[in-house]
Amino acid sequence: MAEKNLTENLTPTADYISHHLTNLTYGWCEKSQTWGFAYHQQNIFKETSCKVSEMGFWSFHLDTIFMSTFLGLIFFGFFGLVLMGAKKGVPGKVQNFAEFVFEFISGAVKSNFHGTSKIIGPLAFASCVWILSWNLMDLLPVEMTNFFGANLVNSEGISYVGYFKVLPTADVNAPLALALVVMFFVTYYTIANHGLGGFLKEFINPIELVGYFSKHVALALRLYGNLFAGEMIFILIGIMFGQFLMSFGQTLWFLPGLIMNLVWALFHILIIALQAYIFMMLTIAYINLACAKH
Repeated sequence: MAEKNLTENLTPTADYISHHLTNLTYGWCEKSQTWGFAYHQQNIFKETSCKVSEMGFWSFHLDTIFMSTFLGLIFFGFFGLVLMGAKKGVPGKVQNFAEFVFEFISGAVKSNFHGTSKIIGPLAFASCVWILSWNLMDLLPVEMTNFFGANLVNSEGISYVGYFKVLPTADVNAPLALALVVMFFVTYYTIANHGLGGFLKEFINPIELVGYFSKHVALALRLYGNLFAGEMIFILIGIMFGQFLMSFGQTLWFLPGLIMNLVWALFHILIIALQAYIFMMLTIAYINLACAKH
């Protein structure tokens, strides 16, 4: 009887996946003609009568904005503090680590960029470190935000925040924003080195015009696709063993589920670092081509 009640309380698979892939959204609701949070996502601020799918173009994923900003402050703040506190002589472990990261990225820029611009180094450093910090969020337990959301409740027992995604790269808007920045610099350096006429001359062939935009879209989708797929696998493992865990007395599937999570997490560390590195290297390569004399 107890097992039957537990089974009845299980979240349907489609709802479970949808919940974990839905962003905390704030935007314009056409139905109510107001700005606010999507319906039934949180209980702190004003919400609208629109669901996430009804918010339209003018909607913002606040969890993505918050996490990307927060992680940027943490990681860039860390390297900034190390730089300000750097000492001559024998460096400490933290300074050694920071210097290793800097020299690694600096070596990649020197080997692959043959122009004279001084902005490429900071751009490569920012893109690699920032994306890496985003990607590391994929190693956090998929139920972490649900756990805190379930325990932060109001006097009526309703969660304050029911939706919050901690992985910015699983939101296609974040990688697309980075790709737009790269496209801006590629366009700028192409015009600066070849003139507006030289830039437009490349698009006489329609295929070149399609290729110009598609390579930047691909830059974003490559990052998004790999991290989204990794997050989905963590969610599927959670479904397989979380649901079975409740159904079979909380013992039978715990160990296999834990092992699968650990194995995938260890493998996923490679993907996390590799995708940040690939994005950085392609950024350098695209800008180097824009600066090259044809």
